[in-house]
Amino acid sequence: MKTTKIISPLLSCQALNELLRTPPKKISILETDIGKQFEKEYQSAHIPQARYFDQLECTTPTKLIPRGLPEIKCFESYLSRLGVSNSDHIVLYDRSPMGFYASSRAWWLLKTYGMNSLSILNGGFYKWLKDINTLESSDNNTDSKTEETGKFTVHLNKDLIKNYDDILNIVSINSKEPQIVDARPANLFHGSNAGHIPNALNIPYTNVFDQTKQCLKSDDELNKVFTNAGVDLSKPSVYSCQTGTTASTLAFVAHILGQKSLSVYNGSFTEWQQRAPQEFIIRDQIVKPAA
Repeated sequence: MKTTKIISPLLSCQALNELLRTPPKKISILETDIGKQFEKEYQSAHIPQARYFDQLECTTPTKLIPRGLPEIKCFESYLSRLGVSNSDHIVLYDRSPMGFYASSRAWWLLKTYGMNSLSILNGGFYKWLKDINTLESSDNNTDSKTEETGKFTVHLNKDLIKNYDDILNIVSINSKEPQIVDARPANLFHGSNAGHIPNALNIPYTNVFDQTKQCLKSDDELNKVFTNAGVDLSKPSVYSCQTGTTASTLAFVAHILGQKSLSVYNGSFTEWQQRAPQEFIIRDQIVKPAA
């Protein structure tokens, strides 16, 4: 009996290079973006076989939720035109310094919309450029096809997303489960001009990276990051940040560390700050003692 090779959710550049040479199944590589910030750079040079994926396609940004979920039928057509099918394995990368910004958010979005065969390239485009340096270019029309060369269908997983009312219910009963974990920097989490959701724990987004190697820390180091912040990975967590993007990075890290029950508050603090009662916005500015 033929067995299909299991592809890790976290891929090294060397592992992706090997997949490109001998794929065990159809691989769709997506360079992820949020609002076409890097479209011209993609056209100039990208990882071989990659298609450009702007996850704000099919969305309607609002003041409360600037990065909302795409309209389902439009999104199905968009992914299908990128050549993506539900049976594919999707590899995601971006051009952020560590490779976990748009790619993490795309991982959560695609997982919420029913894709489970997903990987993120550890270190992203710049790590690939350093370690492999095999690139392709595209003209302006390459990713503007009108025909659907794949067949992607959304299967919504509501367990992976939380909305304002969900968080309000958790806070209103003073519940500490699920854990609310905030990915924003400590100065925003504690700050007098920002604050946080009651009972939230803080793991700043930058804490999960090895700045020297420009990729994620090791599993042992990541487990310590979560433990030191008071997060119990055996219990459910809701991840939040400012707009739901860096929260998705924490959710992805928790996933590779084995957390079974996790979700992202899509509106995150942008929505919470505008809608929540003032008593549910905790401001505990850290004051350094005088020298």
